[in-house]
This record gives sequence, C-alpha cells and structure tokens, in this order.
Amino acid sequence: MKNNIVENPKIILIGSVNSSRKTLEKLLEHQLNVVAVLGLHPEAATNVSGYFDLKDLSESNGIAFQYFTKVNDTEIVDFVQSKNPDLVFAVGFSQIIREELLAIPKYGLIGYHPTRLPEGRGRGALAWIILGKVQGAASFFKMDEGMDSGSIWSQENYEVNDNDDATSVIHQILKAIDKALDAVLPNLKKGIFMTTPQDESKATYLGKRNPEDGIIDWKQSAASIHQLIRATTKPLPGAYTYLGTKKLVIWNASISEIKNHLGVAGRIVIADAAQGIHIQTGEGLLKIENIEGIEIDTLKVGNTLGFNFEKEYFKLSERIATIENQLKNGNQ
Repeated sequence: MKNNIVENPKIILIGSVNSSRKTLEKLLEHQLNVVAVLGLHPEAATNVSGYFDLKDLSESNGIAFQYFTKVNDTEIVDFVQSKNPDLVFAVGFSQIIREELLAIPKYGLIGYHPTRLPEGRGRGALAWIILGKVQGAASFFKMDEGMDSGSIWSQENYEVNDNDDATSVIHQILKAIDKALDAVLPNLKKGIFMTTPQDESKATYLGKRNPEDGIIDWKQSAASIHQLIRATTKPLPGAYTYLGTKKLVIWNASISEIKNHLGVAGRIVIADAAQGIHIQTGEGLLKIENIEGIEIDTLKVGNTLGFNFEKEYFKLSERIATIENQLKNGNQ
C-alpha cells in the first residue's frame, strides 16, 4: 500500500522511554524535519519502566519541546495543532490517543510495538517475549482505531536466548529499531511511505501483566523460575518471594550446576561463601546472585522462601485468639 506524501514531511514525536529516544535520534540522523517533541513529564513517570526525559535531546537540537501528563489534554492538542504536522510518531508510551489528536496529522500517526505484529498485540510485551510466548521485532505501523492493528511500515526481528533478560533484550530492541528505521527513513524524506496490511487471521493478543505476577512459585522448575526472573528484572518490577513476611526481590539468578543435593521446594540447601546460595525448586537448584530486601550473606541453610498461606493463616488465628483472650480478661 503506497501513500504519496510531501517530501521531508513535518514530524512530531510523542514518547517517554528509550525506544522514543532511539527513534528521535534516528529521525535526526536522517535529517528529517522534526518540528516538535512531546515528552512525558518526570512527575508522571514514577511507574514507567525505562523512562527517558526527551527535553534536553530535543532542545539541544533546536526542536520545540512540550511536556505532557495526559496526552489528550486540550493544551497538548492545541500545541500539536499549532505545528500543523504531516506525521506524528507515537513511540513508547501507554496512553490511548483519542480521535481529536488522531485527526490532526495530515498523513496519520506512526506507532511502534516490540513484537512481530500481528502476533503479540497489547501490553506487557517485553516480559512475554522473554517468557517465550511471542516473537520479538521492532514493528512500526500506521495507527488505526484498533490495538496495534495498523498496516506495517517497517519491521525488524530480534532474537532472545536463554541468557537474555529484560535489560539485554531492551538493548536488542534498540538495535532492531536502528535497522527498521534505517530501512525506511530515506524514502520517507523523499515522500515515499509504503505500508502492508496486517493479516488479521494471525493476530494474537497479550494480556496485561502486573507487578504481582512476578511472585515465584518454588514448586516450578529452576528453569521456569530463572525465566521469570529474567523476564521481570530491571527496569521491570522484578520477581519476588518471601522469607517469613519479608518481601525479597530476586534480580539475578542462574540454574545451579550442583546435582547431588535434594530438599523441600523453596528451602535453601547450600549457603556458603565459596558456593553461594542455592535453593531447591520443583526440579533442580537455583543459585541466587542478586537479591534485594535482605543481605544475601544472612541467608542460611534451612531458610524456606515463599509465602505459606496455610501457616500464616494459623499464625494469624493464634494472634487473634490471644488478643481476644487479653481483651476478655481485661474486661473482667
């Protein structure tokens, strides 16, 4: 599908993370006509993984910059309208763009998604990619009213192996964005904008992931738990467990090569300076390498990780019974 547009079109970029930064850098590298940038305000970025403030990069290149908190607010719509853009790049933020803003650019909006569309539409894609549920790709597409459903402008695959985690995959994504944009930006500058419709019969959708989905089930295999840790490590919220009622976040671990120990799932079976901390799982041992919430050298053989709801229920019942007895005796 070929769309004839003006040469060196006027472009606005909207974004909030490293993929937004990389896209802006590529637009500048190819000397596209970027007339303005909208960046998420730092005060609204508390829970944004991989946040990047676009203000300095924009202004150092002489580009008009405007912070936003809610992208559909009237002042933001008015700012975009005042720049009379031909295209808007919406890369790296989760807010839904409403019709009033969608209608402003003459030739539409270009969106971005880190899976090989039409596979893996939706949110939480990074974790799902590392969990092996969807193919990763830097996909740029012309946005329509659907969820990540517009026709594809450029697409570059990247691979994820058993050693990759959220941090390393983000680096691969940025490299894929480089290649995907290098393939199309020279033509865009000439006014050539070609897209290919997605095959709806192959569309799949990713369910939203929440921080609590990072809880570790020690009855799963060491390989499965290791994959969860890799899929949720920084800049994501992390995989976590409990020691008693204390929450522990495990940022890095490896599948142990030790085969001659056996214990209860979740229990530490080895803990020394030479060998490190090894925890029994449902299949194999997991070696903990980076943990938050406790000093790693205070973990001991016999400590059991994981929240035992039955055990805690009975503890709570006993506490309630004690308090009730105290109150009863105090009233006599």
